Amino acid sequence: MIKKDLGFVLKRYNFRETSLIAHIYTENYGKITGILKGFYTMKKEFSTPLDNYSLNEFIFYPKKTEIWLVSYADLVSDYSFLRTDLVKIHVAAVIFDVIDRVMQIWDKNQAVFNLVKECLTYLRCREERKLLYIFLIKFLTLAGVKPHLNSCLNCHDDLDCDVYFSISKGGLFCSKCLYGIRDIQRIGKETISCLRYIQRTEFPYLWRLSPSYKSEEEIFFILKGFIAYHLDYNMSINLEVCN
Repeated sequence: MIKKDLGFVLKRYNFRETSLIAHIYTENYGKITGILKGFYTMKKEFSTPLDNYSLNEFIFYPKKTEIWLVSYADLVSDYSFLRTDLVKIHVAAVIFDVIDRVMQIWDKNQAVFNLVKECLTYLRCREERKLLYIFLIKFLTLAGVKPHLNSCLNCHDDLDCDVYFSISKGGLFCSKCLYGIRDIQRIGKETISCLRYIQRTEFPYLWRLSPSYKSEEEIFFILKGFIAYHLDYNMSINLEVCN
């Protein structure tokens, strides 16, 4: 049955001489792989350049096979600011690479779709570095694989001043429960407060955060390590670009 949906272009590559295959993250079907036959023959049904990271309206035919036929694509937004700002391009590339690598095919998650849309809107005028770790924290929360930050993962008590994070265990530990844990890293109280605040707070209020550079470094340490260990994906983040 024919369907219409909005979708972001995660990545694309040519297929033969006239066609194109794209990974698309849609609002109602999750990640799909679509083939646009005759894309390069100037067909009127494809009124979009289908650039990476663009938002388009698609008409396609859902199937049980992995590749779906896309018969129509129309540009909704190309986020033109990404063409001229290398820092913003880098952040967008990380966001879309994470979505493409982590989200499973046909795994519908409208909240993740809306998060991507919101991040691209804010990326135009907000701090790139802050937006990147906000996206990653929100994404892990919405994907159901967030780190445990509310209490000690072992004894479940409230955390004291000395707080430690284990990447392999995926959460925080108090100073009394460190025995036998090899990959333990002390984490500042400010860092934990920032992580918790981002998890539970809506976007418009997140820009009030002004963590120290050290806290931001700790946030990225936790996020990169957690995603690499638990989601088997090594993110390529150039923190110098995002300074």
